[in-house]
Amino acid sequence: MNLLKKITYLKYKKNPYFHKFYTEIQKKPLEHLTFCSFDLETTGLDIKKDEIISIGGIKIKDLKIELSSKFYKVVRPKKKIKKESILIHGITTADIETALPPEEVIPNFLEYIKGTILVGYFISFDISILSRYSQEMFGIPVLNPYIDIRDIYFSKLKSRYTPTEKREEKNLEQLAEEYGIPVEKRHDAFYDSLISALIFMAMAKKDRSIVEKAVRKII
Repeated sequence: MNLLKKITYLKYKKNPYFHKFYTEIQKKPLEHLTFCSFDLETTGLDIKKDEIISIGGIKIKDLKIELSSKFYKVVRPKKKIKKESILIHGITTADIETALPPEEVIPNFLEYIKGTILVGYFISFDISILSRYSQEMFGIPVLNPYIDIRDIYFSKLKSRYTPTEKREEKNLEQLAEEYGIPVEKRHDAFYDSLISALIFMAMAKKDRSIVEKAVRKII
């Protein structure tokens, strides 16, 4: 654990919710670590204002997906969702009306991800928004170490001496295609978390040394 992380943990260690939502992860082989691929659907892209409308997560243990312990909840935002966003994620006003408020969903999800390394695509966005909720409710951000599958992909290109100008950004579908994973739909929090999990597992198999290096950097 680097110095900055140690300072961060010390800052929040006395928070009464610290041990409820966080446990330190020890260095182990990939097969002995628990990862959690997760994704949020939100009302927009403003990490300071926009709200969570669904959370999807799935755990990876022994480098195998645990479908039996998947997490998916629609979350009721305070503001009405825009019609444009409904076209993207397919969550309707009727879905929102029967959904649970964030005060009932967020704590359960924070306990669900406890002790896991988080995995996702553009995951810093999801971490930022989830941390905002966690800070508001419990005075503590999300402290889990996390890996962005985009970073692993770029590390692979770098290791193969791919020229910088040829290191093209790939969206989730394109990244899935790169690893031979079919994508049937998008902008569903659980399905996107599943696709990210499958990509991560493919990376761990084909580019294990790069994934191991990424993990060593964060725990």
